[in-house]
Amino acid sequence: MTTLESEEEKNHRFLSLFTANESSIHAYVRRLVYRREDASDVMQKIAIVLWKKFDQLQSDDDFRKWSFGVARFEVLAWRRDLARERERLVLSTETIELMAEELDRNAEQLDLEKEAILQHCLGKLKKDQRSALQDMYDDESNTPALAQKFGKSITGFYQWIYRIRQRLTECAKQVADAR
Repeated sequence: MTTLESEEEKNHRFLSLFTANESSIHAYVRRLVYRREDASDVMQKIAIVLWKKFDQLQSDDDFRKWSFGVARFEVLAWRRDLARERERLVLSTETIELMAEELDRNAEQLDLEKEAILQHCLGKLKKDQRSALQDMYDDESNTPALAQKFGKSITGFYQWIYRIRQRLTECAKQVADAR
């Protein structure tokens, strides 16, 4: 394996992990940073730090927890910088630490709830719809072959997948609202 290939694999691995976890990281930051614009600025810094320190990640399975730790430190740095500017009233470091700890405790429970909702809604789909979604998310998926497998044109296949995803989203919203 050449150095370029391993760097490409590293880039792909990072992007896959970051993209899969970005909304959770953003939600975590948003709970600690009260202004949406500030949260977006902090998220940009977090993405850079995560990329720079990606080699320190022990296991891909730990990415979310690791990224939350990085996010916590970046929020604290943002808060420190903001306090220096004295432009706005900010929460104390202790308060942010307490909030972050509470979010850490609740994050796993939220993941389990999301997974349960997803499994419930996937169970409501027809077998071929579940199979199509699973095949789409397979790393080796080939859209033309999948379209043929399910007896659809490529455009028709994309539209079908879009409608399946919409059903899942609607189901998840209904289940979440009912809880």
